[in-house]
Amino acid sequence: MKILYIIGNGFDLWHGLPTKYADFYVFAASYLDELEEYFLDPRSETSWNNFEENLGRFDWREFYDSNNFPDISDESFKPSMVFGLEDDLTEQASGIVDSMKSHFQEWIESLPIDDAEAKFDFTLRGRFISFNYTPLLQTVYEIPDNLVFHIHGSVSKYEDLILGHGESREEEPELDENGDSNRHLFTDAESAAKYPFYAFQKPVDDILNRYSSYFESLNTVEVVVIIGHSLNAIDLPYIRKISGVAPGSKWVVSQRSEGEGKHHITQLEKCGVTSDKITLCSIEDISTMLETMNCAD
Repeated sequence: MKILYIIGNGFDLWHGLPTKYADFYVFAASYLDELEEYFLDPRSETSWNNFEENLGRFDWREFYDSNNFPDISDESFKPSMVFGLEDDLTEQASGIVDSMKSHFQEWIESLPIDDAEAKFDFTLRGRFISFNYTPLLQTVYEIPDNLVFHIHGSVSKYEDLILGHGESREEEPELDENGDSNRHLFTDAESAAKYPFYAFQKPVDDILNRYSSYFESLNTVEVVVIIGHSLNAIDLPYIRKISGVAPGSKWVVSQRSEGEGKHHITQLEKCGVTSDKITLCSIEDISTMLETMNCAD
């Protein structure tokens, strides 16, 4: 039977790699602390442990207000000052995005991949979709590169890593109900301040479109094995696509607890996978489970 392995961060953690977002916070604490007022909810004591979710909380208004923007009531005000504000916000916003990505890349590169040892039996080979940025599959298990699709990029290929949130915001339309423009003197400056929010949106639809031929090629998959993936909402479109192109496939999913297993079933059902096609087990038992299903190359 043809197998597709979907690999999540729990797989790297199982191998002892410090790949939690809490670990990233430790790595880049001094930098992230500088940005707390823009990304963290002041009503919550939660830190950057929920890194990607926090990227979706970017408070553009706080960022905008933190700059000494021109006072139009001041006698010395000139419209050209607004252009200066826009340029300044554009530069600062781009700096936040570029520096955040740079720190994240450096963190992934610092992980001790070479210290990890094989713990899983991949005797039953297949294709791989990895949501991880590390080359653990290739380095430790010697899985050929052509069998591993790093859906959000891989540090080993020096790609632009894709990280971010799945939030959306409703923007004011360009025209009001009377057909008049909603633009004002500071519209472009405000747009510049919003850039980090949109720069950190995960382009899930774009990825699905860009790699449509790859996903369509999964139509022969008979067993989908999910290892260490939380099946969070932002990644469900990928799962839904796989379920759609391989509707007859069976699903074997790792769970750490009964509660997590129930969550996985709920999430998979949202993607069109019926519960009778889902088997839950621990990571340690997956290989045995596949053997009992008579999987073969």
